[in-house]
Parts: sequence; C-alpha cells; structure tokens
Amino acid sequence: MIQEQILLQNLLNSKGLIHQYDKLNTIFNSVREIIFTVDLATGFIEDINDSINKIGYDKEDWEKKNFKDWPLETKKIFLPLVRHGIKSTTEASSTKVLIPVKGTDKIVPYEFSTVFYSFDGKDYLLCVLRDITENEKLLADLELALQKERELNELRSSFVSMASHQFRTPLTIIQSGIEIMDMYLEDMSAEIQKKFKKQFTRIQGELERLQTLMNDVLVLGRADVSRTPFHLKEENFISFLEHIIQKYNNRYPEERSVLLTVKGKAVPFSFDIKLLDHAFENILSNAYKYSTEGHIDMYVNFEYDKVTVEITDHGIGIPETDLVHLFQPFYRAANTDEIQGTGLGLAIVKDFIDLHKGQIFVISELGKGTTVTISLPLKSN
Repeated sequence: MIQEQILLQNLLNSKGLIHQYDKLNTIFNSVREIIFTVDLATGFIEDINDSINKIGYDKEDWEKKNFKDWPLETKKIFLPLVRHGIKSTTEASSTKVLIPVKGTDKIVPYEFSTVFYSFDGKDYLLCVLRDITENEKLLADLELALQKERELNELRSSFVSMASHQFRTPLTIIQSGIEIMDMYLEDMSAEIQKKFKKQFTRIQGELERLQTLMNDVLVLGRADVSRTPFHLKEENFISFLEHIIQKYNNRYPEERSVLLTVKGKAVPFSFDIKLLDHAFENILSNAYKYSTEGHIDMYVNFEYDKVTVEITDHGIGIPETDLVHLFQPFYRAANTDEIQGTGLGLAIVKDFIDLHKGQIFVISELGKGTTVTISLPLKSN
C-alpha cells in the first residue's frame, strides 16, 4: 500500500513537472524575442525558440551546433553576434546588430543582449535578440522633426534679426526728426512750445517703448539661449545690486524705495553683469509697475553654495491660474490689460538665469503682492 502511494506521488510529481515544463516551453516559444543559450565549454547552441523563424531560419539550423561549423556565409552574417558573445562571458551587456532575413534583401535591426549564468556546474550564455525596427523608426522620425525645428528656429532667428534691425532705421529717423523740431520750438512762444512739447514727450515715450520691444524680441528671437553672449567675471554682488537699487531710489519718491537686507557672509562670485543687470532691472521695473504704493523689499541670503534674492512688492498680485504661464513669451496675466507691457521680460529673465545655472520662482497673492525669488550658484561649473 505504501509503495503504491509512493508510486502515485511520484507519478503526480512527474505530471506536475511535465506540466511546468510544457508551460515554460510554451512561453519560451511564444515570446517575440529570439532567445537561445550557449554552452560556454563547448560553444554549442543548446536551446533556441521558434522566433528564429522570423529571420528565415529553422531551429535545426542552430540547435546542437557550434558557430565554427556554420557555412562561411552564415558566419559572415552572424559575426557581430559571435564577437559580442565572446566579450560578454563575465557580465550582462547589449549591442545593436543588423541581421538580414534569410533569402531576402531585408535587413532587420536587433538589440543583442547577453547574460552569463551557471547551472548544474556548467557555464552558459543566455542570448536575446529583440527587434528594434519600431524604435529605430521612431528615433529617425524624431531626428527629422528636430532637424526641421532647428531649421525653423534658424529661419525665425534670421527673420526676427532682420525685422528688428529694419525697424531701427525708421525709429532713428523719427527720433532725429523730433529732436530737430524741438530745436525749432525755441523761437516760438511758450504757449506753442507747451503744446508741441507735450506731443513730443508722448512720441518719445512710445519710441522708447518700441525700441525696448525690438531689443527684447531680438534677444528672444535667437535660435537658442546659448547664442547669447555670456561672460562670467568675479564681482561684488552686493555692490552690483546697490548700484541698480540706487537708480530706482533716485527715480521714485522716498516712500517707494527699494529696501535691501543682506543675510549671511557676502562673498564675491562669478556672474555676467550685463545679463543680471537686465534681469534685476526687469524684475524691479515690474515691481514698481504693478504696485502703486509701499516699499519694494529686496532680501539677499548668502548660503554655503548659493545666494538667494527675493524681491517683493505689495501690488496687484498675479492670478493663480496665470502663474504657470509667466515665463512664456508674450504671455501677460489677466489683470494687466490696462498696464503697458509686452510679456517678453520674464521670458528673457529666465533665459539669463538659466545661463547662470540658477533658478527663478514666482509666488503671488491676488491683491496683496508678488515675490520673485532668484537663486544663483556661488561656484560656476
């Protein structure tokens, strides 16, 4: 009775093993990848799945054979596999190979991956060929799209540069004409001078606005920010900020001053004066433009590896839905329609901060004010 139970148990175990083997074999032969194993001691290919049919070969062409026994033409075709296999006997690795489909002119790109393993005292190489035709096509399409975008950027850059320079000529002529007419006004009565000067002042203001717009468009119109002249020089950052602040404190009444607070040990570091001057001028200009009363607070904090500058106004603030779009060219917040601006300033500021490998953030509450935070590394890489 006991012997019968043992025999029955062995039979059940055998059926279980056979079932597991059939299951694994079905999976092995159903996957899209071509999979085979190589006995490293003999160089024989021991197992290969049915996917080898995809390149026109039968399993019998490979199994129980050594690559040395292949016909010369077959050796030439699969030489990259052999070379990569020889180099991959100690660690997992992969490479791209091109394999022609047997009996056709079709060439298929494959990723050839190998993994070294041991089983039952023998060393093997598990080899996998994965068809990457779709990947290659996607990469080719992406490269083509990138090339077209580069060409469009170059065209845009050339057009914007040409247009900006063409605008400068008539603007200069108008500017010169205003100055000449202003000289002729000296011989006229004070009443006439007052009327004309009022118009001249308006024209001068619009000319300056157009010139600023042209400069901003010219900067932003470059094919990429890396073309912006960028010259790092070690400077005293606090003195640099104080110089900018002084210009605004001289321009506005005392109750609208920029108040500077410095925390931490101020150390000189390398930055581009011209670019950061443009950036901080723009941010301070916005702070005054979008607030009508109160001081502008500038808080500078020197840390171990960076300096952080926070500029806070107490103005109209920015709607929450607009915050994520602030650095997009020509984008303006919904509550600024009545205030002149182009929407280019912060886009350019971000480009200049990016060149310094810094970061810029904006926090705002509608009706209460805005804080712009700029973080700059103290050590340039």
